[in-house]
Amino acid sequence: MAGRIKLGLWGGNGGTLCDIDGHPIRLTKIVIRSGHVIDSLAYEYVQDGKTFSVGPWGGSGGTSTTIEFQPGEFLIIIDGNFGEFEGFNVVRSLTFITNVRPYGPFGIEDVGTPFFIPVASGRIVAFYGRFGQYVDAIGMYLTPN
Repeated sequence: MAGRIKLGLWGGNGGTLCDIDGHPIRLTKIVIRSGHVIDSLAYEYVQDGKTFSVGPWGGSGGTSTTIEFQPGEFLIIIDGNFGEFEGFNVVRSLTFITNVRPYGPFGIEDVGTPFFIPVASGRIVAFYGRFGQYVDAIGMYLTPN
């Protein structure tokens, strides 16, 4: 795997596309709001020794949870579902799995279409997607280990 790789999107076509311009090397924090769906996503990443904050992208509903990764901990799997909610095709659940432990599930599992993104020889370092009142669709950036 050479350089930055962009994967996705998983979810619906609604919302506005939100993306980053940078070249992150490490994901340090995720702030997720969830209830019946994934309401919003914010995160921090490191690039060139500086930390950048992104979001929140999405709505203000649900309950907020902050995940802070420890040094040497990195995101390697995202597991989730997307499907209909209140007339929108949105991300219904997410679980983040690092080389240390799982975080989640957030939202309602086993509703809609499942997706499972394992990263065999790299790590997930940032997100992009389509966002409105909820997280409509999610994608990610990968870098090699």
